[in-house]
Amino acid sequence: MHHRDKNGPRSMALIVILGLVAAFMAAAPTLQAEVANEVCAGCHDEVSEMFMNTSHGIYFSDNAALADASCEKCHGSGVEHANEGDPALVINPSNSDQFGAAEMCLTCHDDHKFDDWQMSSHKGADITCADCHKVHVDASKSSMKSSPQMCYTCHTDVRAAAYMPSHHPIAEGKMKCEDCHNVHGGSTAMTLDDSGRELCLSCHGEKEGPFVYEHAPVSEECLVCHTPHGSVANSMLKQSEPTLCLSCHPMHFHSISYAVDGPFTIRDRSGVSTLDGFKVGMNTKCTQCHSEIHGSDSPSQTMSTGGNTLTR
Repeated sequence: MHHRDKNGPRSMALIVILGLVAAFMAAAPTLQAEVANEVCAGCHDEVSEMFMNTSHGIYFSDNAALADASCEKCHGSGVEHANEGDPALVINPSNSDQFGAAEMCLTCHDDHKFDDWQMSSHKGADITCADCHKVHVDASKSSMKSSPQMCYTCHTDVRAAAYMPSHHPIAEGKMKCEDCHNVHGGSTAMTLDDSGRELCLSCHGEKEGPFVYEHAPVSEECLVCHTPHGSVANSMLKQSEPTLCLSCHPMHFHSISYAVDGPFTIRDRSGVSTLDGFKVGMNTKCTQCHSEIHGSDSPSQTMSTGGNTLTR
């Protein structure tokens, strides 16, 4: 008589499971061991020797959790690269796009300075960290490439403006682009925490006031009248006087109130006008009379304006 094996279904199920496990293990990638730093140093001896003097090397050595950090922390697995010697088989941040290099750096550099990076103009322009920073450099030297020449590589219009007759002292080495701009992103034009008028007043505090008699553009925005990178006009004005002033104010100089040749009276003022009177007005700077153009606490002597003509 034939006896049925009661364990048959179980044995068959076990065989199937073992088969599936074997197939999965055959298909799964083999976990590769890390490449020791000594292996990297065999070819990259110069980089290896200076690494402990770099900012990263010093930081790693001062933090027990990172003391044994390998080259692979930034460059990824070096197994294939070590075996084949092909540079394309290892991550090189200087050759990676913004989705490789920048995102890798931001895994450690994650403080508030980089909060606006994702929406910054630099990221939108595919700028990576390695485009501006040198990693394997002695900590006593700047990790940034030469500024402002680094910025001028892309911002050629700003470079031209910085050499205009009136400019901030960047070319003279007294200022850097980073003094005003947050290159990792900013709320307005990638400026620092202060933006617009507040940024200008962080240096030009004497223009802030408050004043009893104020000039409206000064209270609103410095860039209404000034261009920050440089100008052919004095004081980095957008245009020379009186053209700039006349873009908001009507012409009122008495000698050109009327284009007539002879005496005239307008309201409580009398004067003498000539047919060439406009030349006097156009060759006269408004600030020759309105000298306190940013604001004043002293009333002007004229009665018709209530003292608000910023003349003293």
